[in-house]
Amino acid sequence: MITRFLGKVFSGRLFRPAQPKIIPYGKHNIARDAISACALRTTQTLQGQGYAAFIVGGAVRDLLLGGRPKDFDIATDATPDEVRALFRRSRVIGRRFRLVETEPAEWLTV
Repeated sequence: MITRFLGKVFSGRLFRPAQPKIIPYGKHNIARDAISACALRTTQTLQGQGYAAFIVGGAVRDLLLGGRPKDFDIATDATPDEVRALFRRSRVIGRRFRLVETEPAEWLTV
C-alpha cells in the first residue's frame, strides 16, 4: 500500500532500476586495445552470465585523459560469492566492504 502510494506520488521514479548511459565511441575515443584483456574478459564473463558489469573509477579517468591505467576496477550487480564462483583464481577480501580480487594476467601464466 505504501509502495503504491509512493509510486503515485513520485510517478514511479524511485522504483525504476537505473539504466547505464551508453556513450558512443565518437564522444569518448577509448579503444578496446587500451583496456586490459583481463578486464575485458572479466566484464564479458559477468555479462555473459546475466550480470551487469562495467569498468569504473580511475581507469576510466586515466583512459579519458590519454594515460595508461595501472589497474582496472569493475562494478557489478553480482554478489562477491557469485563472482567468486565464476572465477576460480579469485578471493573475497575485506570485512566491511567485501571485494573480489582476481589475480593479474602475469600471475596466471605458467
